[in-house]
Parts: sequence; C-alpha cells; structure tokens
Amino acid sequence: MTKRTSYACCFSLSLLVVLVWFSAGMALIGVDDTGHKKTILAPDMDKDPGLFFLMGEESESLGDNESMLNYFKRALDLDPGSAYLHMRIAAVLARNRKIADAIVMAKNAVTLNPKSSEAYTILGKIYTVTGDSNKAIEAYHRALDLKPDDRDLYIFLGSLQASHRMLKESEKTFNQMIERFPDEKEGYFYLGKVYIEDEQYDKAIDIFNSLVERRGESAAQAYVELGGIYAIQKQFSKAEDSYRKALALDHFNLAARLNLAQVLASQKKYGESYQTLEELSKLAPSNLGIQIKMALLLAEQKQFDKARQLFDKILETKPGWDQVRFHLGRVLREQGKPDEAEKEFNKIEKGQPSYINSRVVLTLMFLNTKDFAKSLKYIDEAIEVEPKDPEIFHIKGSILEELYRYTEAINEYNKGLGFAPDNVKLMYSLGNSYEKSAMRTLSLSTMEKILKEKPDDASAMNFIGYTLAIMGKDMDRAEKLVRKALEIKPDDGYIADSLAWVLFKAGKVDEALKYLEKASQKVKGDPIIAEHLGDVLAARNRLNEAREAYQKSLSLNPHNVLVQEKLHKLEKAEPSQSGK
Repeated sequence: MTKRTSYACCFSLSLLVVLVWFSAGMALIGVDDTGHKKTILAPDMDKDPGLFFLMGEESESLGDNESMLNYFKRALDLDPGSAYLHMRIAAVLARNRKIADAIVMAKNAVTLNPKSSEAYTILGKIYTVTGDSNKAIEAYHRALDLKPDDRDLYIFLGSLQASHRMLKESEKTFNQMIERFPDEKEGYFYLGKVYIEDEQYDKAIDIFNSLVERRGESAAQAYVELGGIYAIQKQFSKAEDSYRKALALDHFNLAARLNLAQVLASQKKYGESYQTLEELSKLAPSNLGIQIKMALLLAEQKQFDKARQLFDKILETKPGWDQVRFHLGRVLREQGKPDEAEKEFNKIEKGQPSYINSRVVLTLMFLNTKDFAKSLKYIDEAIEVEPKDPEIFHIKGSILEELYRYTEAINEYNKGLGFAPDNVKLMYSLGNSYEKSAMRTLSLSTMEKILKEKPDDASAMNFIGYTLAIMGKDMDRAEKLVRKALEIKPDDGYIADSLAWVLFKAGKVDEALKYLEKASQKVKGDPIIAEHLGDVLAARNRLNEAREAYQKSLSLNPHNVLVQEKLHKLEKAEPSQSGK
C-alpha cells in the first residue's frame, strides 16, 4: 500500500465511530457488528502524519489553502521521507506564488522518488512559470519517460517547445503522441498548429484535411484551422469557403463566424462582413469586442456617423474603456474633425494602455496640418511617459526637420540610437540631417555604417554614391554603388536620377540623359529631377528643352535661386543656339 493510500485509509473502520475526548488523550467508542459497545484506543494525533494529511485535504476541499499547507507541513515533519507529501506541498506553494520554496519541495520529491512522473511534471510546470524553459523541458522529458501514456505530458512538452520556437522538437513530440494514440485527434491538431508556426502550410493543410475526412465533432474546428491557413496565404476565397463549411457543421462556432467576417472584409465584401458580425453579436451579446469590429468596419466604409454612434453606445456601457475611445478618436480624425478627435484622445489618461498611441496619433495628425506647436507638444507628452522608445524620438526628429531645426533633429535621432543603435531608419534620418546641415563627412560615415550592417541596402548605396558624385570623389565607386542600388530597385525613379547625375559628373552625358528620362517618367513632380534634366539637356545644347525643364523645376520650387540663374542664362542665349 502506498503512503498516499495509507493516509487516505487511516480511519476506514468498520465501526460507526464517535470521538470522545479525555483529559489524558483520546479514545474511540463505537458499536461492533453484534451491537455491543467497544472501546478502541485512537491514534496519537500529534504523531500521525495520515491524520494531518486528511485534515489538509479537507481544508483544500473548503478552499482554505493556508490551513491545507500548514497541515501538510505538519504531516511532513512526522514523515520527512514522503516524496508524495513533498510533491503536494510543492504544488500548493506554486499555486500561492512561493516559487523558490516550491522548487525546493519538488526537487526533494524527485530525489526521494526518482520514478515519480507526477513529481517531475510539477517541477516542469514550476519551471515553465519561472521561464526556465530548458529545465522545464528536461523535467517533462523525464516525466514522459516514466509515464509514456500520459497525453497531457505530450501536450505540455510539445506546446512549450513550440512557444520557444523549438518547432522541430515540438513536431517530434506530437508525432510521438500520434504514434502512441493514433485514433485520437488531439495530437493531429497540435501537430497541424506546429506546421503552421513553421510555415509548412502544405503539411498543415494535409493534417486538417485528414481530420475533416474523419468527420465527427472535430471536423468543424479543422475547417476553422484550414481557413486560418488560407487567410495567411491571402487565399481569401478558400478561407471563406472553409469558414462557411465550419459553420454548416457548427452554427454556433464563434471563431468561424468572426474569422469569416474578417476574410469577407479582406475581399471588400463589407455588407456581408457586417451582416456576419451582426449575427455573431446576437449569439454573444455581451461580447463588446464584436461591436468594436462592427464599428471599425463601418469606418472602413466611410460610414463615420454610424461608426461613431456605435462607439458612443459602447462607451455608455464602459466609459473608461480607453481602447474604444482611441478608435473613436481615429474615426473623428478620418472624418476630418481634428478638434473633436483631439478632445476624445485627451480623455485617455496617463497610465491607460492606449495613452502612448493616442499621443502619437495626435502628433501625426497635427504634423499633417502643419501645426508644429501641437505636434511637438503631444510627442513630448509621449516621451515623458515612454522615454526609451526609439520610434518616438524618430518622430520628434522628423518634426524638427520639417522646421529646419536640423541640430535639434540630429540630437533626437542620436537619443533614439542610444536605445536602438542598429535602427537603420534612425541612422538613415540622422545621415540625411547631417547632409542638410552641410556636415557631409558625418553624413557619409553614418550611411557607410548602414551599408556595413546591411550590405544590400539600396537607399544607403544610393545616398553614398550620389554624395560622392556631388563631392567629385571616388567616381568609380559612386557609379558602382548606384548601379547596384538600381538593380535592387529597378523601378525607383530617384535612384535612376542619382545614376544619371553620377554619369553626368563623369562626362557620360548621353547615358545620363537616358536615365534622367526614365526618372522623369517614374517621378513626375520632383524639382531636383527636373533641374538635373535641364542641366543634361543644356550640356547637349538642346536649349529649348532645357528651358522647359528649368521652368518645370521652378514651378515646383519657385525659390530655387540656382535654377533661376540657369534659366536666366538660357534666356540670354542667341536664338541660333537654341536647337533641339
């Protein structure tokens, strides 16, 4: 008989027992099978671990964890070699967040009984909570070796492996589960999900199709999983078909209905999507998240007033729901009501999850309207709450650039890089600001750093090559860099313009003209490209076309004094020189 069984049976008497207390101890007076009274000496309570164990279990049934733990510990004092008691105490300690003590007890349990799969399982669960995944996985492996028919252990182990991107190991675990339980569907579901995580979509589709073919209760959920795979692959019509099949088998499958609404919206079937959400809302009227999706769908269709009404209705129920307030502010912004949007966003208080996002949206909203004072005000409020977010510093630097305050912009970009030194977007903006501040050496070194980190970064190649050409330095490298950038982004008109300028500075005028014509077709409203085209045409003595190019450049940027001077020189040229 095991210790646990002996504890559980320690008072299983064939007598009807009544406890009577005596000053010197305790006795049990009962009635035997013949009806005669019989006195039995009761066990000494202070020396019986089984009694304390039972009292602990009774406390557990009453939800009194503190008393349960005390009774179990008293039992353990009397029976310190009990692996089972160590294990039970470890479980109680873990539930009460006393993790360090729980680990000690669980380790004691496996030391006392190295063949206890339950002890290793509890140890694995505790290590999972602490985030020590390697130790948790090792513990689950030991438990599974001892108890290979435990379905839960496969799930614990495989799921933990998957959550830490150990996908091949997870796949192996669930394949072992399938081999052990080939007729059960649970292992197939988990394996299919691992294939999805590993982007082995064909294998996942095969798994879930096999479950569909088996029919039964799992078929509907298998269709839901298939729909999810097709949605990831942007095969929305197939996803829609899968979700509809799931609903045909299980009309009340909320996941299928919600996902169906999403794929219908992805296909711009907004009416059907909204109707699906309406039906879902009737099935789950207390789920306000569905109503939020309905409101966002209305906003997507520019039905701003209806969206606003729905958000207002939700806020009547939960006035402090900042996420809904945030969505309402965005709807008002999209509706072209910045003042009302600002009012809603400002109802979101510091400390609420949407506060930072609300400040960023306000910043960008006022940056778009060129209200730089408010834009800076709100981005500073975001920085005050989140002083280590590199993206926020990037936004502030961009605002300062718009104000031609390049030194301050450089300072903000460097602050951001202090928290994210490898942030390419920040480095690129920093390099541009150095260029605009006439700090060309610093600009080039920043771009060279990007190129070192990302050798195929077309933007950095383009910047370096174009800058070298302007400086008249290392023209061979400049041309190689910009040509390579154009190979990576063959449809980028700005890179084509850079290559044209490099070629022009190298004296390859005809080839430069070819790339400038391509750049002009790709980017029709850029004054610099128009100016470059004028320069090349003038060099080819096509003065009338050059004049038109300069005039176009000035129409886009009337304050460019250099282009004004170039146009004035052409206008003074003799008519006989103005050939095509």
